[in-house]
Amino acid sequence: MNLRFGRLSLWFCIAGILLAGWPFIVRDDVAQQVAIFLFSGIMLYFIGVIFSVIAIVKKEAGKAKFFGLFFILFMALISIFGLLLLSFGIGGK
Repeated sequence: MNLRFGRLSLWFCIAGILLAGWPFIVRDDVAQQVAIFLFSGIMLYFIGVIFSVIAIVKKEAGKAKFFGLFFILFMALISIFGLLLLSFGIGGK
């Protein structure tokens, strides 16, 4: 069996993002345990990033292996942009 770490990385990262965002999407009475969902989602995401690094080291074909690493970069840029807006007083009173 040929195990493709790039695809595993993609699926774990997507599952982690969805699971971590689940408490913020549904009603409060459905998602009482926000910390459990958030921690589980982050752990799944980091497992996906580890699979992504393994796929890059093994030089697998395809672009799915880069999803986890690019999403970390994307979230860092969004966070920096948000903090920059807050420092200028845009979006706050």
